[in-house]
Amino acid sequence: MISKTVFSMHNIEILKLLSVSLTRDKQSILEEELQKYGAATNWTIKQILKKGLSSRSRTIEELQDNFSIMFDKRNTYLDDVVKTASAEITKHRKLAKTIRTMRDKTPFFKPGRLIFSQPIVKLSDKAVTLTLSDGSLLPIPFDKRSRNRVAEKISAILRGSREGEVNRNYDRIRITWNKEGFADIDIRAMRQNSMSS
Repeated sequence: MISKTVFSMHNIEILKLLSVSLTRDKQSILEEELQKYGAATNWTIKQILKKGLSSRSRTIEELQDNFSIMFDKRNTYLDDVVKTASAEITKHRKLAKTIRTMRDKTPFFKPGRLIFSQPIVKLSDKAVTLTLSDGSLLPIPFDKRSRNRVAEKISAILRGSREGEVNRNYDRIRITWNKEGFADIDIRAMRQNSMSS
């Protein structure tokens, strides 16, 4: 099932964290995921433009079969890729209005980031955990210093959420690989005063 959580811009904040230094095994798995996500997003951008797809539901319906063969069978994965591809196209079109050299170029998602929703990525007080296509889990623990800085906010986000249910207090999570053994983690969360009101 695809999450329908809607966050208005004034009710969200981005919590910025850093991961611990990841083991070589985790780095290797994460790098594979980053390459797959980048390739899937760029393929999706090309298909949206080529087929003139405008709605998310139509795009998912149109691309689902080929996408599952080429990249990932999960509808939730395709949904996240379509969101990212659509955002990249919108950003490109806005820039092309003012930058003439961009007008004849195809939008391009630069690999190195993953942007996922639940249940593919889940937040806990100590880590974000990715569920991979084979069902295995990749926990990415937070660096202690950055975790302590936002510990109260994370605790408020997690309070009252039940295991197995979508936590409505946070939305997509972006993981950016900085190639030094660490990842930057940005959590799109509902503001604390919005949660308590």
